[in-house]
Amino acid sequence: MYKFVLFFVAGYATLVALLYIFQRNILFVPSKTIPITVNSVVPEMIEIFLKTDDGLDLRSWFFKGKEGKPIIIYFQGNAGTIFDRDYKARQFIDHGYSLLFVGYRGYGGNPGTPNEKGFLLDSKAAMDFVESKKFNQNDIVLYGESLGTGVAINLAREVDVGSVILEAPYTSITKVASERYWFVPVRYLLKDKFDSISKVNSLTAPLLIIHGDQDDVIGLQHGKLLFTEASEPKYMHIFEGANHGNLYEHDAIKAVDSFIKRHH
Repeated sequence: MYKFVLFFVAGYATLVALLYIFQRNILFVPSKTIPITVNSVVPEMIEIFLKTDDGLDLRSWFFKGKEGKPIIIYFQGNAGTIFDRDYKARQFIDHGYSLLFVGYRGYGGNPGTPNEKGFLLDSKAAMDFVESKKFNQNDIVLYGESLGTGVAINLAREVDVGSVILEAPYTSITKVASERYWFVPVRYLLKDKFDSISKVNSLTAPLLIIHGDQDDVIGLQHGKLLFTEASEPKYMHIFEGANHGNLYEHDAIKAVDSFIKRHH
């Protein structure tokens, strides 16, 4: 019995140690393939480089839309690259919006290593670029998808923008991880917490949350809790039958476009 307990404890300790060591490999799943605009459904977007305060040049995509229309700064989810979201870019551009698809550090051949603090620097570099293009702060929409919702919220606490949109958001990575790894004390182990639930009520810009009611990656309860904690003006659109990655197959662009028109 003693040997069994010892074996169990040693095995559990090893598992916890491996999860701690490789946690960023689990959270961040970038593709190293360089995203090329000409191979996408938005060949009119141009490749630009965002310069971060810690000296990185991040390959990203930009498009200048119709005069007087807002610009959407888009922060992607944890996997792949901006290329994998080109179908959304197509819809934003077709509605006349300017668009900046932010290429994170460590994604799509970009230098650097993904982490929460680094992503904040990446997002600030995006703001610097947009401001260099003479966009007024009130014409800026911060758009976060999944993991990117935490990036958008972190940035929105530090800068003034016209509005914020969160697609399939979480309350915190701590909460998501504790739901999946309930047998591990994740709150003491996580390096990148993205604690959105404690920050969302400090946002002053109008907020839209969109979420699918069949989302089995980040459950709808996360979006609802964020909405409850957020300050007015706030809106939430729940898409029946939609999962984590197909909101735009359920006409999410209509909710997004309506919200932006209302507040810009």
